Formats: sequence, C-alpha cells, structure tokens
Amino acid sequence: METAHTNPIVDSKDNVFVNHYQLEALLKHIPDLIYMKDLDGNFINGTRNAVEFVKSGIDTENDIKIDMKSIEKEILEEDNSVITQGKTISNEREVYDVKGMPHYYTVYKTPIYGMQKQIIGIAVKINNIDKSKLLEAQKETFVATLGHDLKNPTLALISVLTLLLKENFGALAPAQREILDMALDSCFSMKAMLSGLIATYRDGNGIINLNYDQFSLEELVMECVNEMVCLAKDKDVGVSIQKGCKIPTVYGDRVQIKRVVINLLSNGIKYAYKNSVLNISVYNEGNYTCFKFENKSPYIPPDKIETIFAQYVSYATAYKELGIGLGLYTSQKIVEAHDGKIFVESYKKDKNIFGFKLPNELKKTDKPRTVIF
Repeated sequence: METAHTNPIVDSKDNVFVNHYQLEALLKHIPDLIYMKDLDGNFINGTRNAVEFVKSGIDTENDIKIDMKSIEKEILEEDNSVITQGKTISNEREVYDVKGMPHYYTVYKTPIYGMQKQIIGIAVKINNIDKSKLLEAQKETFVATLGHDLKNPTLALISVLTLLLKENFGALAPAQREILDMALDSCFSMKAMLSGLIATYRDGNGIINLNYDQFSLEELVMECVNEMVCLAKDKDVGVSIQKGCKIPTVYGDRVQIKRVVINLLSNGIKYAYKNSVLNISVYNEGNYTCFKFENKSPYIPPDKIETIFAQYVSYATAYKELGIGLGLYTSQKIVEAHDGKIFVESYKKDKNIFGFKLPNELKKTDKPRTVIF
C-alpha cells in the first residue's frame, strides 16, 4: 500500500537515515516489508522486498501486485498526518491488485526524528493479513451455518412438542404435561438464541444489538431453573431458591440475560458433587439486582479464577465433561454490556459462588447498546 510520491528510488544525502553497515546487513535478510522514506515520500532504505514493493507494487512474499495508483491519495494523507502531527498511526487496509482482487494489509507508520528533534522522515511497516482474514471468514461462516442447521431441528421439535401438548397422540398425565411444557420453553429459548446468533454473523460481524426491556430477574431465574430441573435430576443435584423481598425489576435484553443465567446454572450443576444442593439467591444490593448460586464443587485456585472468563478457557476435560470455554466468556461480555458485574468466589472447603449484578436503573446514552464478542 505504499509508493514513492516522486522518484521511487533515490540515493540518500542525509546520513541520519543510514549510518551503519550493520543496518544494511540486517535489512538485506529480513523478508518483511519495512522501509524508510523522506519527507517528500522518496524511498531511503528498507528490506530487500520493500525495494520492489515501493518501486512497482509487487509483494514478493505473497505473489501480489498492488494497484498503487488507486491508493496514492490515501497514502499522501497518512504521510501528511504523521509528519504534521508527529504521531504514530496504525490501521488495517483493504486494497486491490492489478486484477481487481481484494487483499488486506496492516500498515504501521511512525515519524523519524533527527538530531534536532525535528521530523526528517517516516518509518513504514506493512504486513499482509489475507490468511488471517480468510480464517476469520471461515469461522464466521461455520458458526452461522451451524446456527442455521441447528434451527431447523429446533423448529421441528417445537412442532412435535406442541402436538403432544394438544394431546393429538393421546391424553397426558399432569406430570407429563409439566415436563413437556418445560421442554417447549427450552426450545423457544433455543430458537431465540439461534436467531440472534444467525443475525449476528449475517449482519453484525460478531456484534449483537441489545433489545432493552424492563423485566423481573426473579421470574427469569425461576423460568431458567424450571428448564434445568431435568439436568439437575440427572446429575443427582438438588436446587434450592432463596427469594428476597421486593426485588426491583432490571433493564436489559431478557434473551441475553437468560443466556447468562442458563450458562451459570448449567456450569453449577455440571461441576457440583452428587447428592449436593445448588443454593440460588436473587436479592437487592444498593442500586443492583443480583443473582448468585453456591454449590459444593472442586476448589478453583486463584490463577484459574484469573482466566476463567477468558475465551476458549475450559476445565471441562479435567472433569470428563464436554466444554469449549465459551459459556463464561459470553456471560461476562453480556453482563458487562449491561453495565453489570460478574463474579466468582472459591473456597478450599469445596464451596464455589458464581453470580452477577445488574443495575436497577437504565443509564441514559446516545450510543447503541451492543455486545461485541
């Protein structure tokens, strides 16, 4: 993405730029596109590949010839910004080769200062990131396709459960109806989350727009607990809910907050000791409405707690469970996007506490409320 503004290759008359033969030897063997140019845009010195790149737009390492004329104006504007403001700039740029194909580069420019602390040139470093961009696109396509493929069986399951609840295949006992109602609620939640996932990767490039509403966190937690009853029974874990008094409503995206509660509860049940009880609390704390649970489960050392909300960090394998380390990561992102706080505490007597706090009052802002994953 760089070209000389006038004569592309000139001999330097200012020894400030190149005053050591060691620099020449170093630049000769570095394959990266790194070079220096003077205030007029003339090439001074650089790596072996940079010479050809500046002269004719050929990126030798990646076998690409850039259409330099199409970006001359942008280059001049960047150079002038570095020279006049004396600041380093870094950006990602989409450019086209001579065949009209798009390519992606990161461009880093910083001013070079002379003996009198005046700017005498610009140092430039350019990296091709086509491979990382392709990998990123492949990941997004995979997730979007997976979400779409999961949505179809979810819709089919909703149809089947609806028919069963209408007793099209025979009368239902009260206990059967209760279980089917919970299963149907879970399917509707899955449908909503999958729709959001598909929209995120189709339109938002990893950004979810939050749809704010006023709702009862207490009622939402009860709804989630009902959906997790079967999992708790399967793991031989009891569930106890302690309700507070006059718990205020919260403002937020109910679907996204439900994701957080489900993620935390499923983890709490998954790692809890058999025949133990998961104690859940919903309570008020100052200007926050809070949710937390306490369970009997393995102690989490401080170094693990520091990374437990990081992306793709999972300790499921150690406990012979299935997990890829996204549940707590997404939960933290969602809570923090709501101006809330997520927390974890671990005690050596095999007691762990997970929870989050959400503001009772909606903060005014002109910015769109989003979650960026």
